[in-house]
Amino acid sequence: MKKKLAQTLLTSRGGPERKRLNASAAAETELYKTLANNLQVGVYIAVNKRFQFVNLHIQEYTGYAEAELLEMDPLSVVHPDDRVTAVSEAVDMLKGRRLTPFEYRLITKEGRVKWIMETVTPIIFKRRKAVLGNSMDITEHKVAKESLQELDALKSSILDAIPQAVVGLEDRRINFANTAVEEVFGWRPEELIGKSVTLFYRNEKEAEEIGRYFYSTLEHQRTFVAEFNCRRKDGRDILCRMRSARIGDALKQRRIVITYEDITEQRRAEEELANSREQLRELSIYLQSVREKESTRIAREIHDELGQSLTALQMDLAWLGSSMPPGDLSLAGKVQRMRNLVDRTIDSVHRISTELRPILLDDLGLTAAMEWQVGEFQGRTGVQCEARLDCNDGSVDKDQATALFRIFQETLTNVARHSGATLVRVSLVRKGGSLRLEVTDNGRGITREEIDNPKSFGIIGIRERVNLWGGRVSITGKPRKGTTIRVRIPVRDRRR
Repeated sequence: MKKKLAQTLLTSRGGPERKRLNASAAAETELYKTLANNLQVGVYIAVNKRFQFVNLHIQEYTGYAEAELLEMDPLSVVHPDDRVTAVSEAVDMLKGRRLTPFEYRLITKEGRVKWIMETVTPIIFKRRKAVLGNSMDITEHKVAKESLQELDALKSSILDAIPQAVVGLEDRRINFANTAVEEVFGWRPEELIGKSVTLFYRNEKEAEEIGRYFYSTLEHQRTFVAEFNCRRKDGRDILCRMRSARIGDALKQRRIVITYEDITEQRRAEEELANSREQLRELSIYLQSVREKESTRIAREIHDELGQSLTALQMDLAWLGSSMPPGDLSLAGKVQRMRNLVDRTIDSVHRISTELRPILLDDLGLTAAMEWQVGEFQGRTGVQCEARLDCNDGSVDKDQATALFRIFQETLTNVARHSGATLVRVSLVRKGGSLRLEVTDNGRGITREEIDNPKSFGIIGIRERVNLWGGRVSITGKPRKGTTIRVRIPVRDRRR
Protein backbone atom coordinates (compact mmCIF):
# COMPACT_ATOMS: atom_id res chain seq x y z
CA MET A 1 0.00 0.00 0.00
CA LYS A 2 2.85 2.37 0.93
CA LYS A 3 4.74 1.49 -2.26
CA LYS A 4 1.74 2.30 -4.38
CA LEU A 5 1.31 5.55 -2.50
CA ALA A 6 4.93 6.55 -3.19
CA GLN A 7 4.57 5.74 -6.85
CA THR A 8 1.37 7.81 -6.98
CA LEU A 9 3.13 10.75 -5.37
CA LEU A 10 6.13 10.51 -7.76
CA THR A 11 3.81 10.31 -10.70
CA SER A 12 1.86 13.26 -9.50
CA ARG A 13 5.05 15.32 -9.04
CA GLY A 14 6.08 14.53 -12.59
CA GLY A 15 9.37 14.89 -14.48
CA PRO A 16 11.06 17.69 -12.48
CA GLU A 17 11.44 15.50 -9.37
CA ARG A 18 12.95 12.60 -11.38
CA LYS A 19 15.49 14.89 -13.00
CA ARG A 20 16.50 16.24 -9.61
CA LEU A 21 17.12 12.72 -8.28
CA ASN A 22 19.14 11.71 -11.36
CA ALA A 23 21.27 14.83 -11.08
CA SER A 24 21.93 14.08 -7.42
CA ALA A 25 22.98 10.52 -8.24
CA ALA A 26 25.30 11.74 -11.01
CA ALA A 27 26.91 14.26 -8.68
CA GLU A 28 27.41 11.56 -6.07
CA THR A 29 29.01 9.26 -8.65
CA GLU A 30 31.33 12.03 -9.79
CA LEU A 31 32.31 12.66 -6.17
CA TYR A 32 33.20 9.00 -5.70
CA LYS A 33 35.28 9.07 -8.91
CA THR A 34 37.12 12.17 -7.73
CA LEU A 35 37.83 10.54 -4.39
CA ALA A 36 39.03 7.34 -6.09
CA ASN A 37 41.32 9.21 -8.48
CA ASN A 38 42.91 11.10 -5.60
CA LEU A 39 43.77 8.00 -3.62
CA GLN A 40 47.38 6.77 -3.66
CA VAL A 41 46.34 3.28 -4.73
CA GLY A 42 44.60 1.75 -7.71
CA VAL A 43 40.84 1.25 -7.36
CA TYR A 44 38.55 -0.70 -9.67
CA ILE A 45 35.07 -2.20 -9.68
CA ALA A 46 34.40 -5.38 -11.65
CA VAL A 47 31.07 -7.05 -12.41
CA ASN A 48 30.78 -10.36 -14.27
CA LYS A 49 34.43 -10.35 -15.40
CA ARG A 50 34.29 -6.80 -16.72
CA PHE A 51 35.72 -3.59 -15.38
CA GLN A 52 32.94 -1.14 -14.48
CA PHE A 53 35.21 1.51 -13.03
CA VAL A 54 38.99 2.11 -12.97
CA ASN A 55 40.75 5.05 -11.38
CA LEU A 56 43.78 6.82 -12.80
CA HIS A 57 46.26 4.62 -10.90
CA ILE A 58 44.87 1.44 -12.47
CA GLN A 59 45.28 3.07 -15.87
CA GLU A 60 48.83 4.04 -14.93
CA TYR A 61 49.66 0.51 -13.69
CA THR A 62 48.39 -1.23 -16.81
CA GLY A 63 49.19 1.36 -19.47
CA TYR A 64 45.63 1.10 -20.85
CA ALA A 65 43.20 3.98 -21.16
CA GLU A 66 39.92 3.92 -19.25
CA ALA A 67 37.85 3.16 -22.35
CA GLU A 68 40.11 0.19 -23.16
CA LEU A 69 39.93 -1.25 -19.66
CA LEU A 70 36.13 -1.02 -19.48
CA GLU A 71 36.03 -3.44 -22.38
CA MET A 72 38.46 -5.93 -20.78
CA ASP A 73 38.29 -8.90 -18.44
CA PRO A 74 40.33 -8.00 -15.30
CA LEU A 75 42.04 -11.38 -15.54
CA SER A 76 43.44 -10.53 -18.97
CA VAL A 77 46.02 -8.13 -17.52
CA VAL A 78 47.25 -10.72 -14.98
CA HIS A 79 50.40 -12.65 -15.89
CA PRO A 80 49.38 -16.04 -17.33
CA ASP A 81 51.53 -17.89 -14.78
CA ASP A 82 49.81 -16.09 -11.88
CA ARG A 83 46.14 -16.22 -12.98
CA VAL A 84 45.14 -19.44 -11.22
CA THR A 85 46.81 -18.39 -7.96
CA ALA A 86 45.43 -14.84 -8.14
CA VAL A 87 41.85 -16.08 -8.71
CA SER A 88 42.14 -18.58 -5.84
CA GLU A 89 43.46 -15.99 -3.40
CA ALA A 90 40.85 -13.42 -4.49
CA VAL A 91 38.05 -15.93 -3.95
CA ASP A 92 39.38 -16.78 -0.48
CA MET A 93 39.43 -13.10 0.42
CA LEU A 94 35.90 -12.50 -0.93
CA LYS A 95 34.63 -15.44 1.17
CA GLY A 96 36.41 -14.25 4.27
CA ARG A 97 38.95 -17.07 4.34
CA ARG A 98 41.89 -14.68 3.75
CA LEU A 99 42.54 -11.39 5.49
CA THR A 100 45.97 -10.39 4.15
CA PRO A 101 46.69 -8.87 0.71
CA PHE A 102 47.87 -11.13 -2.07
CA GLU A 103 50.46 -10.50 -4.75
CA TYR A 104 50.60 -11.21 -8.47
CA ARG A 105 52.25 -9.98 -11.63
CA LEU A 106 50.45 -8.06 -14.36
CA ILE A 107 51.52 -7.38 -17.91
CA THR A 108 51.22 -3.81 -19.12
CA LYS A 109 50.06 -2.74 -22.55
CA GLU A 110 53.76 -2.29 -23.47
CA GLY A 111 54.57 -5.83 -22.33
CA ARG A 112 56.35 -4.88 -19.12
CA VAL A 113 55.86 -6.95 -15.98
CA LYS A 114 54.82 -5.28 -12.74
CA TRP A 115 54.20 -6.63 -9.28
CA ILE A 116 50.83 -5.77 -7.71
CA MET A 117 49.65 -6.16 -4.11
CA GLU A 118 45.86 -6.27 -3.90
CA THR A 119 42.84 -6.65 -1.67
CA VAL A 120 39.29 -7.36 -2.87
CA THR A 121 35.94 -6.74 -1.17
CA PRO A 122 32.43 -7.86 -2.24
CA ILE A 123 30.05 -4.90 -2.81
CA ILE A 124 26.71 -4.08 -4.52
CA PHE A 125 27.17 -1.86 -7.56
CA LYS A 126 24.11 -0.71 -9.45
CA ARG A 127 22.02 -3.38 -7.74
CA ARG A 128 24.42 -6.12 -8.83
CA LYS A 129 27.08 -8.10 -7.00
CA ALA A 130 30.48 -6.61 -7.72
CA VAL A 131 34.11 -6.73 -6.61
CA LEU A 132 35.90 -3.66 -5.26
CA GLY A 133 39.63 -3.97 -5.76
CA ASN A 134 42.40 -1.93 -4.14
CA SER A 135 45.77 -2.35 -5.82
CA MET A 136 49.28 -1.06 -5.20
CA ASP A 137 52.31 -1.18 -7.51
CA ILE A 138 55.06 -2.86 -5.45
CA THR A 139 57.46 -3.47 -8.32
CA GLU A 140 60.22 -1.26 -6.90
CA HIS A 141 59.77 -2.78 -3.46
CA LYS A 142 59.85 -6.28 -4.93
CA VAL A 143 62.98 -5.56 -6.97
CA ALA A 144 64.64 -4.00 -3.94
CA LYS A 145 63.67 -7.00 -1.83
CA GLU A 146 65.04 -9.42 -4.41
CA SER A 147 68.21 -7.34 -4.63
CA LEU A 148 68.56 -7.49 -0.86
CA GLN A 149 68.00 -11.23 -0.92
CA GLU A 150 70.62 -11.60 -3.64
CA LEU A 151 72.96 -9.36 -1.65
CA ASP A 152 72.35 -11.41 1.49
CA ALA A 153 73.02 -14.58 -0.47
CA LEU A 154 76.20 -13.05 -1.87
CA LYS A 155 77.33 -11.96 1.58
CA SER A 156 76.61 -15.42 2.91
CA SER A 157 78.58 -17.00 0.05
CA ILE A 158 81.50 -14.63 0.61
CA LEU A 159 81.51 -15.34 4.34
CA ASP A 160 81.38 -19.08 3.74
CA ALA A 161 84.23 -18.82 1.22
CA ILE A 162 86.50 -17.15 3.80
CA PRO A 163 88.75 -19.78 5.42
CA GLN A 164 88.88 -17.87 8.71
CA ALA A 165 86.09 -18.05 11.25
CA VAL A 166 83.98 -14.87 11.00
CA VAL A 167 81.56 -13.87 13.76
CA GLY A 168 79.47 -10.78 14.40
CA LEU A 169 79.08 -9.55 17.95
CA GLU A 170 76.63 -7.25 19.64
CA ASP A 171 77.50 -6.56 23.24
CA ARG A 172 79.78 -9.63 23.12
CA ARG A 173 77.02 -11.97 21.98
CA ILE A 174 77.25 -13.75 18.64
CA ASN A 175 74.58 -12.74 16.11
CA PHE A 176 76.06 -14.39 13.01
CA ALA A 177 78.84 -16.85 12.16
CA ASN A 178 80.15 -18.38 8.95
CA THR A 179 80.72 -22.08 8.29
CA ALA A 180 84.47 -21.83 8.95
CA VAL A 181 83.84 -21.58 12.70
CA GLU A 182 83.32 -25.33 12.69
CA GLU A 183 86.77 -25.91 11.21
CA VAL A 184 88.49 -23.42 13.51
CA PHE A 185 86.58 -24.00 16.76
CA GLY A 186 84.53 -27.15 16.21
CA TRP A 187 81.20 -25.34 16.73
CA ARG A 188 78.43 -25.35 14.13
CA PRO A 189 77.23 -21.82 13.28
CA GLU A 190 73.69 -22.45 14.51
CA GLU A 191 75.05 -23.52 17.90
CA LEU A 192 76.67 -20.13 18.43
CA ILE A 193 73.85 -17.68 17.70
CA GLY A 194 72.97 -15.80 20.88
CA LYS A 195 75.89 -17.31 22.84
CA SER A 196 78.61 -15.28 24.53
CA VAL A 197 81.91 -15.03 22.67
CA THR A 198 83.67 -16.08 25.89
CA LEU A 199 83.24 -19.73 24.87
CA PHE A 200 86.07 -19.18 22.35
CA TYR A 201 88.57 -18.44 25.14
CA ARG A 202 90.30 -20.48 27.79
CA ASN A 203 88.63 -18.92 30.83
CA GLU A 204 86.41 -16.04 31.87
CA LYS A 205 89.31 -13.91 33.12
CA GLU A 206 91.18 -14.08 29.79
CA ALA A 207 87.93 -13.48 27.90
CA GLU A 208 87.27 -10.30 29.90
CA GLU A 209 90.83 -9.04 29.39
CA ILE A 210 90.68 -9.69 25.63
CA GLY A 211 87.26 -8.03 25.35
CA ARG A 212 88.39 -4.98 27.31
CA TYR A 213 91.53 -4.73 25.15
CA PHE A 214 89.58 -5.01 21.88
CA TYR A 215 86.76 -2.61 22.72
CA SER A 216 89.03 0.05 24.23
CA THR A 217 91.21 -0.05 21.09
CA LEU A 218 88.24 0.06 18.70
CA GLU A 219 86.99 3.18 20.44
CA HIS A 220 89.87 5.05 18.78
CA GLN A 221 90.44 3.17 15.52
CA ARG A 222 88.32 1.34 12.97
CA THR A 223 90.23 -1.95 12.82
CA PHE A 224 92.55 -3.92 15.06
CA VAL A 225 94.78 -7.01 14.74
CA ALA A 226 96.22 -9.08 17.58
CA GLU A 227 97.10 -12.65 18.53
CA PHE A 228 95.55 -14.47 21.49
CA ASN A 229 95.23 -17.98 22.82
CA CYS A 230 91.80 -19.53 22.22
CA ARG A 231 90.10 -22.84 22.98
CA ARG A 232 88.18 -25.19 20.70
CA LYS A 233 84.96 -26.99 21.56
CA ASP A 234 86.95 -30.20 22.19
CA GLY A 235 89.12 -28.38 24.77
CA ARG A 236 92.25 -28.10 22.63
CA ASP A 237 94.06 -24.78 22.90
CA ILE A 238 94.98 -22.94 19.70
CA LEU A 239 96.68 -19.67 18.84
CA CYS A 240 94.53 -17.32 16.76
CA ARG A 241 95.28 -14.18 14.81
CA MET A 242 92.22 -12.02 15.42
CA ARG A 243 91.21 -9.14 13.16
CA SER A 244 88.36 -6.97 14.36
CA ALA A 245 86.45 -4.03 12.96
CA ARG A 246 83.68 -2.01 14.47
CA ILE A 247 80.36 -1.78 12.63
CA GLY A 248 79.69 1.84 11.72
CA ASP A 249 81.67 4.96 12.44
CA ALA A 250 81.20 4.70 16.20
CA LEU A 251 81.23 1.75 18.57
CA LYS A 252 77.50 1.78 19.23
CA GLN A 253 75.97 -1.13 21.13
CA ARG A 254 79.46 -2.71 21.03
CA ARG A 255 78.80 -4.10 17.54
CA ILE A 256 81.93 -5.54 15.91
CA VAL A 257 83.04 -8.21 13.45
CA ILE A 258 85.95 -10.52 14.29
CA THR A 259 87.83 -13.03 12.16
CA TYR A 260 89.74 -15.84 13.84
CA GLU A 261 92.63 -17.47 11.98
CA ASP A 262 94.16 -20.57 13.55
CA ILE A 263 97.91 -19.98 13.28
CA THR A 264 98.98 -22.69 15.71
CA GLU A 265 100.65 -24.87 13.09
CA GLN A 266 101.99 -21.84 11.24
CA ARG A 267 103.61 -20.48 14.41
CA ARG A 268 105.02 -23.91 15.26
CA ALA A 269 106.47 -24.21 11.76
CA GLU A 270 107.91 -20.68 12.01
CA GLU A 271 109.55 -21.52 15.34
CA GLU A 272 110.97 -24.76 13.96
CA LEU A 273 112.25 -22.92 10.89
CA ALA A 274 113.77 -20.19 13.05
CA ASN A 275 115.43 -22.81 15.27
CA SER A 276 116.70 -24.63 12.21
CA ARG A 277 118.09 -21.42 10.75
CA GLU A 278 119.74 -20.57 14.05
CA GLN A 279 121.31 -24.02 14.22
CA LEU A 280 122.54 -23.69 10.63
CA ARG A 281 123.89 -20.23 11.40
CA GLU A 282 125.75 -21.48 14.45
CA LEU A 283 127.04 -24.46 12.47
CA SER A 284 128.24 -22.16 9.68
CA ILE A 285 129.95 -19.89 12.19
CA TYR A 286 131.59 -22.92 13.75
CA LEU A 287 132.74 -24.22 10.36
CA GLN A 288 134.09 -20.78 9.45
CA SER A 289 135.93 -20.71 12.77
CA VAL A 290 137.35 -24.20 12.19
CA ARG A 291 138.45 -23.21 8.70
CA GLU A 292 140.11 -20.05 9.98
CA LYS A 293 141.88 -21.98 12.74
CA GLU A 294 143.11 -24.52 10.20
CA SER A 295 144.26 -21.69 7.94
CA THR A 296 146.06 -20.15 10.91
CA ARG A 297 147.79 -23.44 11.71
CA ILE A 298 148.87 -23.95 8.10
CA ALA A 299 150.01 -20.32 7.80
CA ARG A 300 152.14 -20.60 10.95
CA GLU A 301 153.64 -23.90 9.82
CA ILE A 302 154.49 -22.44 6.43
CA HIS A 303 155.88 -19.31 8.05
CA ASP A 304 157.85 -21.13 10.73
CA GLU A 305 159.03 -24.30 8.96
CA LEU A 306 159.62 -23.01 5.43
CA GLY A 307 160.69 -19.59 6.68
CA GLN A 308 163.32 -21.06 8.98
CA SER A 309 164.57 -23.48 6.32
CA LEU A 310 164.78 -20.75 3.69
CA THR A 311 166.52 -18.42 6.11
CA ALA A 312 169.08 -21.12 6.91
CA LEU A 313 169.56 -21.78 3.19
CA GLN A 314 170.06 -18.07 2.59
CA MET A 315 172.69 -17.92 5.35
CA ASP A 316 174.49 -20.94 3.85
CA LEU A 317 174.51 -19.30 0.42
CA ALA A 318 175.93 -16.13 1.95
CA TRP A 319 178.71 -18.16 3.60
CA LEU A 320 179.32 -20.00 0.33
CA GLY A 321 179.58 -16.73 -1.55
CA SER A 322 182.10 -15.34 0.90
CA SER A 323 184.15 -18.59 0.86
CA MET A 324 184.61 -18.86 -2.92
CA PRO A 325 187.86 -18.04 -4.63
CA PRO A 326 187.82 -14.42 -5.80
CA GLY A 327 188.47 -15.23 -9.40
CA ASP A 328 185.70 -17.77 -9.99
CA LEU A 329 183.10 -15.44 -11.52
CA SER A 330 180.91 -18.22 -12.94
CA LEU A 331 180.40 -19.85 -9.54
CA ALA A 332 179.84 -16.44 -7.90
CA GLY A 333 177.08 -15.65 -10.42
CA LYS A 334 175.47 -19.02 -9.79
CA VAL A 335 175.44 -18.45 -6.04
CA GLN A 336 173.94 -14.97 -6.48
CA ARG A 337 171.12 -16.32 -8.63
CA MET A 338 170.40 -18.94 -5.96
CA ARG A 339 170.30 -16.23 -3.30
CA ASN A 340 167.85 -14.19 -5.42
CA LEU A 341 165.61 -17.27 -5.87
CA VAL A 342 165.60 -17.90 -2.13
CA ASP A 343 164.66 -14.25 -1.51
CA ARG A 344 161.69 -14.52 -3.90
CA THR A 345 160.66 -17.80 -2.29
CA ILE A 346 160.76 -16.19 1.16
CA ASP A 347 158.51 -13.37 -0.16
CA SER A 348 156.09 -15.95 -1.59
CA VAL A 349 155.99 -17.79 1.72
CA HIS A 350 155.17 -14.54 3.52
CA ARG A 351 152.45 -13.70 0.98
CA ILE A 352 150.84 -17.16 1.08
CA SER A 353 150.87 -17.36 4.87
CA THR A 354 149.44 -13.84 5.10
CA GLU A 355 146.64 -14.66 2.67
CA LEU A 356 145.84 -17.80 4.63
CA ARG A 357 145.71 -15.86 7.89
CA PRO A 358 147.10 -12.36 8.51
CA ILE A 359 149.27 -12.64 11.58
CA LEU A 360 148.40 -9.00 12.40
CA LEU A 361 144.74 -9.94 12.88
CA ASP A 362 145.64 -12.30 15.69
CA ASP A 363 148.45 -10.25 17.18
CA LEU A 364 147.25 -6.63 16.86
CA GLY A 365 143.53 -6.84 16.05
CA LEU A 366 141.05 -5.86 13.34
CA THR A 367 142.05 -2.22 12.89
CA ALA A 368 145.75 -2.99 12.39
CA ALA A 369 144.95 -5.82 9.99
CA MET A 370 142.72 -3.54 7.90
CA GLU A 371 145.36 -0.81 7.86
CA TRP A 372 147.89 -3.34 6.60
CA GLN A 373 145.39 -4.58 3.98
CA VAL A 374 144.78 -1.00 2.78
CA GLY A 375 148.52 -0.42 2.38
CA GLU A 376 149.05 -3.76 0.67
CA PHE A 377 146.15 -3.11 -1.73
CA GLN A 378 147.36 0.38 -2.56
CA GLY A 379 150.91 -0.84 -3.20
CA ARG A 380 149.78 -3.78 -5.32
CA THR A 381 147.13 -2.03 -7.47
CA GLY A 382 148.20 1.63 -7.47
CA VAL A 383 144.67 2.64 -6.40
CA GLN A 384 144.68 5.46 -3.85
CA CYS A 385 143.05 4.50 -0.54
CA GLU A 386 141.66 6.73 2.20
CA ALA A 387 140.80 4.92 5.43
CA ARG A 388 139.00 6.05 8.59
CA LEU A 389 139.13 3.22 11.10
CA ASP A 390 137.59 4.02 14.48
CA CYS A 391 136.93 0.80 16.36
CA ASN A 392 137.88 -0.56 19.78
CA ASP A 393 139.34 -3.96 18.90
CA GLY A 394 139.18 -5.17 22.48
CA SER A 395 135.37 -5.32 22.40
CA VAL A 396 135.04 -7.25 19.13
CA ASP A 397 134.62 -11.00 19.14
CA LYS A 398 137.56 -12.78 17.48
CA ASP A 399 135.45 -14.76 15.01
CA GLN A 400 133.41 -11.66 14.22
CA ALA A 401 136.57 -9.66 13.56
CA THR A 402 137.75 -12.39 11.20
CA ALA A 403 134.43 -12.33 9.31
CA LEU A 404 134.54 -8.55 8.96
CA PHE A 405 138.15 -8.66 7.75
CA ARG A 406 137.29 -11.30 5.13
CA ILE A 407 134.35 -9.17 3.96
CA PHE A 408 136.70 -6.21 3.63
CA GLN A 409 139.21 -8.31 1.66
CA GLU A 410 136.46 -9.43 -0.73
CA THR A 411 135.27 -5.86 -1.35
CA LEU A 412 138.81 -4.77 -2.24
CA THR A 413 139.19 -7.79 -4.52
CA ASN A 414 135.99 -6.78 -6.35
CA VAL A 415 137.26 -3.20 -6.69
CA ALA A 416 140.54 -4.39 -8.18
CA ARG A 417 138.90 -6.83 -10.61
CA HIS A 418 135.80 -5.01 -11.83
CA SER A 419 135.51 -1.33 -10.92
CA GLY A 420 138.35 0.44 -12.76
CA ALA A 421 138.50 2.86 -9.83
CA THR A 422 141.33 5.26 -8.98
CA LEU A 423 140.17 6.06 -5.45
CA VAL A 424 138.71 3.95 -2.61
CA ARG A 425 137.38 5.32 0.67
CA VAL A 426 137.10 2.95 3.65
CA SER A 427 135.26 3.60 6.90
CA LEU A 428 134.94 1.32 9.94
CA VAL A 429 133.10 2.62 13.01
CA ARG A 430 131.25 1.22 15.96
CA LYS A 431 127.92 2.95 16.38
CA GLY A 432 125.43 1.88 18.99
CA GLY A 433 125.45 -1.88 19.15
CA SER A 434 126.80 -2.55 15.66
CA LEU A 435 129.96 -2.43 13.59
CA ARG A 436 129.56 -0.47 10.35
CA LEU A 437 131.86 -0.95 7.40
CA GLU A 438 131.55 1.21 4.30
CA VAL A 439 133.68 0.89 1.17
CA THR A 440 133.15 3.39 -1.68
CA ASP A 441 134.99 3.64 -4.99
CA ASN A 442 134.85 6.05 -7.95
CA GLY A 443 134.74 3.35 -10.63
CA ARG A 444 132.21 2.53 -13.33
CA GLY A 445 129.44 1.61 -10.86
CA ILE A 446 127.95 -1.83 -10.35
CA THR A 447 124.64 -2.58 -12.13
CA ARG A 448 121.50 -4.16 -10.71
CA GLU A 449 122.02 -7.18 -12.97
CA GLU A 450 125.51 -7.72 -11.53
CA ILE A 451 124.22 -7.39 -7.96
CA ASP A 452 121.51 -10.00 -8.57
CA ASN A 453 123.64 -12.31 -10.72
CA PRO A 454 123.72 -15.79 -9.10
CA LYS A 455 127.26 -16.19 -10.41
CA SER A 456 128.57 -13.11 -8.59
CA PHE A 457 130.31 -15.32 -6.05
CA GLY A 458 132.16 -12.47 -4.38
CA ILE A 459 128.92 -10.67 -3.55
CA ILE A 460 127.30 -13.95 -2.52
CA GLY A 461 130.24 -14.61 -0.16
CA ILE A 462 129.86 -11.16 1.40
CA ARG A 463 126.14 -11.68 1.95
CA GLU A 464 126.66 -15.13 3.44
CA ARG A 465 129.20 -13.87 5.96
CA VAL A 466 126.99 -10.91 6.90
CA ASN A 467 123.89 -13.09 7.28
CA LEU A 468 125.76 -15.52 9.53
CA TRP A 469 126.16 -12.73 12.06
CA GLY A 470 122.60 -11.43 11.72
CA GLY A 471 123.72 -8.32 9.89
CA ARG A 472 122.66 -6.39 6.82
CA VAL A 473 124.46 -5.51 3.62
CA SER A 474 123.58 -2.85 1.05
CA ILE A 475 125.21 -2.65 -2.39
CA THR A 476 124.47 0.31 -4.65
CA GLY A 477 126.04 1.66 -7.81
CA LYS A 478 125.69 4.67 -10.09
CA PRO A 479 126.97 4.67 -13.67
CA ARG A 480 130.42 6.30 -13.87
CA LYS A 481 130.11 7.44 -10.26
CA GLY A 482 131.17 4.31 -8.44
CA THR A 483 129.93 1.63 -6.06
CA THR A 484 129.20 1.67 -2.34
CA ILE A 485 129.02 -1.37 -0.08
CA ARG A 486 127.61 -0.85 3.41
CA VAL A 487 127.77 -3.61 6.01
CA ARG A 488 126.21 -3.51 9.46
CA ILE A 489 126.82 -6.34 11.93
CA PRO A 490 125.52 -6.45 15.54
CA VAL A 491 128.43 -6.54 17.97
CA ARG A 492 128.77 -9.77 19.92
CA ASP A 493 130.57 -9.64 23.25
CA ARG A 494 134.19 -10.73 23.08
CA ARG A 495 134.56 -14.39 24.02
CA ARG A 496 136.73 -15.18 26.99
